[in-house]
Amino acid sequence: MESLKTRKSASRGRPSDERQSLPRHLVLQHPRGTRDTESYPSPDDTTGFRDWFQREGFVLVRNAVPASLCEAGIAAFKKEVLPDRLGFFERHASGRYERHVLTEAGFMKYPIMNLQDLPEKKYLRFRSTGLDILTQPRIQQAMQVLCGEPGRMVHTMYFDGNQTTWAHRDGHYIDSGEAGSMIGVWVAAEDIHPEAGRFFVLPRSHIMPVPGETGDPNSDEYKARMAEFVRSGPLDCLSPVLRQGDMLMWNSMIIPGSLPTSDHRQSRRSFTAHYVPRSHQYQWNVRSQASMRTAMINGVEVVLHNDDATALKRLRNTVRAELPWLYG
Repeated sequence: MESLKTRKSASRGRPSDERQSLPRHLVLQHPRGTRDTESYPSPDDTTGFRDWFQREGFVLVRNAVPASLCEAGIAAFKKEVLPDRLGFFERHASGRYERHVLTEAGFMKYPIMNLQDLPEKKYLRFRSTGLDILTQPRIQQAMQVLCGEPGRMVHTMYFDGNQTTWAHRDGHYIDSGEAGSMIGVWVAAEDIHPEAGRFFVLPRSHIMPVPGETGDPNSDEYKARMAEFVRSGPLDCLSPVLRQGDMLMWNSMIIPGSLPTSDHRQSRRSFTAHYVPRSHQYQWNVRSQASMRTAMINGVEVVLHNDDATALKRLRNTVRAELPWLYG
């Protein structure tokens, strides 16, 4: 297999750190990691951190979450969630409530969406630890620097295995009411193996249109056009080394995705969230309406999506949580 090509970032007006990008014909086909040579500004350097993010569309913060808290999140998932073969969880890929689908190595293939809506009675430790991870002080600090105000967390997920997320713009699905102001957060709950299906981003893609990207972002046509842009377009595809507790942040209009898994024995356990500035509304671009219900977690306003507006919907939610065999 062809090795990674190394480019001097200084030639593109970036700081003088070396970057490894994926050869065009290997992108989305054969995952390869990068050497850990990137240097990123810290949230403590408010001007440098903000300028980097605005220019590149992403930034990486090392050791944003304590390793012990990441371990607690994984342990709670293994104890409360993974063994529950009858339970229904909202899934990222379909947007529906579905039971677990396991990979050949026994990992949960499709991530759980919106941890804040999980029944506390059944998944107390996993829910609380996951939300604690995603509202850590370092994350709140970074959000304050980038937004100029506290953030509101509008969406969360947990990954165990890798569903191979297609190249996309988050803003085509959910965004701030001021388009392009939402920020994604991806926390590595463990050291992510190079062949586990690493997260990738296309730096500066938040300011570059993709031909034919309009239309249904869940359609095969959209996914094909985005994948072709990643493979053949003018931008590097970066897949940074992520170790336990590291956090990647990205603008809602940058193009991210995940590489395919080449070693199915490897997990890619991680917690993700999307934040908007607290003064902004948020909007779903693939749903009819946005929830107005919230809860406060560690001083962060968190949007709740579990719809219980009517007696019938409350009954449905109760049956799904307490009697999953009947709901199924």
